[in-house]
Amino acid sequence: MQPAWPFEKTTGVRDYMKTTNAKARNFVESLKPFKASNLSARIEEKPVRLYVVYSYDWYPLFAYHYESNKWFENGDRYSVSTSRQKSQCRPLSETLVVSHEQIKDLIQGR
Repeated sequence: MQPAWPFEKTTGVRDYMKTTNAKARNFVESLKPFKASNLSARIEEKPVRLYVVYSYDWYPLFAYHYESNKWFENGDRYSVSTSRQKSQCRPLSETLVVSHEQIKDLIQGR
């Protein structure tokens, strides 16, 4: 598994904005990388270009697929706090609900 913020770890430069969970949706709607208290989002370049929103830097909640212009939503429940995070950052656009395994496969290009 790759580090949560590889650019910062290798260069010392931050390529994201800090925000709060309550303001995370603004970043999600504009597809901008961010880091909040327990939500984060980054652009994954390989194997496909995706914008991925994570809970606790490892559990994918949403993924935007640039090529198809579609949002995918992890439909599996994990915890009460993760459900709250999802509601704070849910995109306003329609999402295609998929399983946790399916969203992981999308991120890994399978």
